[in-house]
Amino acid sequence: MTERTIPVDVIGPIALDLTMNTGSIRVIVDTTLKQAHMVLTTEATSGLSADAIRDTTVSLNGQNLRVRVPDLAGGMSGTTTVSRGGYTMTFSGGNGVQIVNGNVHINGGGKVFINGREVTATGPAGDAVTPISAVVHLPAKSVAAISTHTANTVVTGVLARLEYDGTSGMLTADRVGDLEATVTSGSVIVGEVNGPLDISLTSGSVNVGAYSGHHARLNVTSGSVRMAATAQSSGRLSVNATSGSVRVTGAGHLNVRRRVTSGHVQIS
Repeated sequence: MTERTIPVDVIGPIALDLTMNTGSIRVIVDTTLKQAHMVLTTEATSGLSADAIRDTTVSLNGQNLRVRVPDLAGGMSGTTTVSRGGYTMTFSGGNGVQIVNGNVHINGGGKVFINGREVTATGPAGDAVTPISAVVHLPAKSVAAISTHTANTVVTGVLARLEYDGTSGMLTADRVGDLEATVTSGSVIVGEVNGPLDISLTSGSVNVGAYSGHHARLNVTSGSVRMAATAQSSGRLSVNATSGSVRVTGAGHLNVRRRVTSGHVQIS
C-alpha cells in the first residue's frame, strides 16, 4: 500500500480546493478539530496510482489549501459518456470497444480493469491502476471546492460552503451552508442546504432533502431535481428546465420564477 499524509500548518477553518478525477473522496468536518489534514492511499506500492500520490501537488496560501491529484486516465479529452438506468459508460481513446451479449471486446491491445484491478493476462500486475482514496479532515466552518470526473464524494458533518463540479460521479453530503453544483451525468444527494443554492444539471439527478436558504437557482437540462423547501426558506426560487424534470415541495411562500422548454416543472 502507498500512503501519503498531507498536513496543514495553520490553525482553524480552511478553504480546500481539490481536483481529483477518479477514485473516492471523503470529507469529514470535525467540530473538535483544530488543524486540517489529508490522507491519500492506494493498495499499489508501485505503478500509476502510487506515482500519482507521490506526484500530487500541494500548496498552502494562508488558509487556502490547493491539492491537485494527477489524472490516472491521462486526461479526459475526447471522452463520451452514456448514462442509462442508473449505469454510466465512459469511452476515451482506443481503437474500438464492442459490447456483445454481455462480453467486452477491445480492439487495439487495451486492457480490462474491474474496480481498478487489471483482469487481463497482459501487462505486469504492478502496472495496474488501483483506486486512490482521499480522506480530508476539516475543522468546523471550513469550505471546499471539489472538481472530479468519476470519483464518488462523501461529505460528513457541516461544510460552510461547497462548490462541486462532477462528471459521472456521485456526491452525498449531510449538511451544507451554501451549495453550488455543476453536474453532468452524475448525481447529488444533500440532506440540508441552509444558504444560497445554485444547481446546473445535465443528464443527472439532484436531491435536496431540506432547503432553508434565501435564494435558489435550478438550471436543468435533461436531468431530474427533487427538492423540499422548509418554512425557513425565503426569497426567490428560479427554475430553468430544458427537457428535464423539477419537483419542489413546500415552496408556496417563495417568489417563484420559472422557464420551461419541453420539460416538466412541479412546484407546490
